[in-house]
Amino acid sequence: MSSLPSLPESTEETARLLELVDQLEMEGLALERDTDPAGVHLLFRTAHNLKSLTAYAGLHDLSGRFHRLEDGLDRIRRGREAWTKSWFDTVFEVIDEARRAMGSEDRSGAPAPKLRLPQPAVDPQYGIPLTPALEARIAEAELEGLGIYRIEKLVRNGLGREELDGLPVLEDVAEQGRLLGLWPDYETYRNGPEEQVLRILFASSQSAEALGRILFDPLHGVKAPQPPPADAGAFRFLIVEDDPATSVLLRHILKQHGSCVLARSARQALALVREAWECQKPFDLISLDLFLPDLGGHAFLRALRKLEGDRNVPLAQWAYVVVNTSSTEAEDIRTSIALGADGYLLKPASREAIEAKVEALRRRRSGGV
Repeated sequence: MSSLPSLPESTEETARLLELVDQLEMEGLALERDTDPAGVHLLFRTAHNLKSLTAYAGLHDLSGRFHRLEDGLDRIRRGREAWTKSWFDTVFEVIDEARRAMGSEDRSGAPAPKLRLPQPAVDPQYGIPLTPALEARIAEAELEGLGIYRIEKLVRNGLGREELDGLPVLEDVAEQGRLLGLWPDYETYRNGPEEQVLRILFASSQSAEALGRILFDPLHGVKAPQPPPADAGAFRFLIVEDDPATSVLLRHILKQHGSCVLARSARQALALVREAWECQKPFDLISLDLFLPDLGGHAFLRALRKLEGDRNVPLAQWAYVVVNTSSTEAEDIRTSIALGADGYLLKPASREAIEAKVEALRRRRSGGV
């Protein structure tokens, strides 16, 4: 294995990487017992996250190993290759290599050098370092139309971890919205100067003016809330997607035509569809990814069309389903159309392509071709 780079120490980031490696191990062991396609998908997602985080840490050789593992798991989850014992061994070889790199131990108990990670740069817009996990939380908040805010509070060094986590301002934030991230992390704070500025990033549906009457520390509005349109004739969109970046892109385009709801799995999406019918506010257009962590897009589409048929929903009022996926496989296209998809787009879909589908829905609803 290539020698590790000498990097500044960051206990929090090392712990996060080790947590993901442990998760990869548990998912691998689960697949040894039961080769479930959903388990392969989960393993793929964890390998993808580890590839990104190790690249960010400057461990490019290790990131390359995770990248190759990710490619192999992608072939397996698409049915192009079978899950075999050799793949199980490969997963655990990469896990052992990662633990050696991060100063943990491999399964044989051999000691290893400690990983040293770079101090992350503070993002100029959000005011705190952006990690993949934080970016995902921000993306989710934006998809829901929440505003993004930052509080800057002066704190003195010497507080214990529980004392820092229990600051009254954090309780206020929890009451008014959703905490997204803090900076500095505890290790950086503990080794910092006597007085420091704690930056609290959170999401809320309230305006900056309303929050300013409740929160007394300096408040900075990063992004204003974006509530759904008040137009009663606006469309309702369901985005079935587990990738935050794609979800945000779709919402950015579709919110101009109505309100958007996100589901990260097929089962969650089906529950939202049933709830929408019960409230007599069915979804007009559903953007559907094929690669989901549970049932998969085709299973969702099959269940959706059966539910619409069982409820005797007129064909003209069936949800307009647009498959939005990275798959160029002819079989995926044929199956999607056979199951009742109204369109098939390849990621990343352009604004023009998505707008064209909304226009097609508009013509259908108005009785056009």
